[in-house]
Amino acid sequence: MTAVAPRVSRRDDARYREAEAAVWAHHGMQPTERWIEVPGYGIRVRALEHGEGRAVVFVHGNPTAGNVFVPLVAAMEGVRAIVVDRPGCGLSEPLDYSEMTPEGLRVAITAYLAAVIEARADGRADLLGNSAGGGAAVVAAARRPDLVRSVILEGVPAIRGMRLPRPLRLTALTPVARVVSRHRINEGDLRRSFRAMGHGDLLDAGGPPAEEFAWRVALSRYTDTYWHELALIRRTATWRGLRPEWIAGRAELEALSMPSLWVVGDRDPFATPERVRAWAAHAPRSTVHVMEGSGHQPWLDDPVRHARLAAEWWG
Repeated sequence: MTAVAPRVSRRDDARYREAEAAVWAHHGMQPTERWIEVPGYGIRVRALEHGEGRAVVFVHGNPTAGNVFVPLVAAMEGVRAIVVDRPGCGLSEPLDYSEMTPEGLRVAITAYLAAVIEARADGRADLLGNSAGGGAAVVAAARRPDLVRSVILEGVPAIRGMRLPRPLRLTALTPVARVVSRHRINEGDLRRSFRAMGHGDLLDAGGPPAEEFAWRVALSRYTDTYWHELALIRRTATWRGLRPEWIAGRAELEALSMPSLWVVGDRDPFATPERVRAWAAHAPRSTVHVMEGSGHQPWLDDPVRHARLAAEWWG
């Protein structure tokens, strides 16, 4: 089920890889690229690996790619980070969402994350997901508990009841999605997005580094990530918000037999900490930690603190 390619592909793998590598180099790292076949779907997903120790699979949100986690990977010790580009994101090959059902999406999510774990994690792994990637981690962990040791949800995950801000809801409309997919993202757009996601303090303190902005610009200009992610939004949401049948809900939360850590910023626009606590209450072995002054990608505000929190929780 490979996806229909955009009419004019933006792919320039060399320029994208250059921007991607600069983020890793900024943190003194050089990852190893891996490609994983997803049985039954005819696609490969890409992962970047770094470090030694417990296998942790990082699953990003929408519309980003695995590189969003580099600051957190750099702060972690004793971890073999397996940083995945979700299908259609970064350099991973895409899925076709046009005829997919809610159950079909759950099966596909489980298939690609199970393939990554089985190929790269020697049997079991910890999952760490953000936003749409957090919802994917919940689905895969609920369906394949034999492969998942624990789940960390960084930022509000895509759980039934998640609130989409108005700009994201509007991208569910095809004309708006076309305009967005053609727009050449620039640093000003990204700065506005960071503030909208609750990261104003990070910007005011001089972050993120220039390499991070350059990579995010490259993601929009030299890959087809936005095209594929907007196709997913159009399938799973309306201008009113997410379609509940497409999103992980109480059944998946109650099926999380492994420990789960929910780390949420109090400025995250997608849900309040109280709503996150209510979701987590359905997961039998859950812990919730609220980060004050932090937004939707909370590790960006203090990667060292997040790495320490994860290490202590795993311990």
